[in-house]
Amino acid sequence: MKIVYNKYIPFKGFGLMNILDLVFSRRPENEITLVSKRHEKTHTYQQYELLMIASIISLVLCNIYASWGYLLGVLIIPFAIYIAAFLIEAFIPPYHNAKECFDGKCFCNKIKAIPTWLGKVWMDAYRDNCFEREANMNERNVNYHIHRRWCGWAWYILKRNKRKGK
Repeated sequence: MKIVYNKYIPFKGFGLMNILDLVFSRRPENEITLVSKRHEKTHTYQQYELLMIASIISLVLCNIYASWGYLLGVLIIPFAIYIAAFLIEAFIPPYHNAKECFDGKCFCNKIKAIPTWLGKVWMDAYRDNCFEREANMNERNVNYHIHRRWCGWAWYILKRNKRKGK
């Protein structure tokens, strides 16, 4: 794992960002713990698995439709899977109900408060998507990467948090 220290990547509010075993950090070198490294290592495994899945799908489509254009799926499919996981968490309950906001029955009954609600849903969906949940739940397990199932993140889709609407 190669760590790149800078003040621009990742976005403000995040300490580390992993792109295929290249970790960008806003934190100083002495603040990156072993727990954080294991968390990012889990993301590395997830990204490689998504690339393998995308490669298989793209190669099958290339063979079926006899077009090399489907190889672009290797770049698009991993993002599509991640976005789908994010949208599942953002729009399927138990999240806060947007209709209640617009009807004036909740804390964000004023127009200026709606961005606060959207920001909360965004962060909740980010924290609760299957990729982050797998990394968070196993970052303290020293042997997790030895015993990890292939596509271990997929099991966390079924184990969604049962939270009350906030």
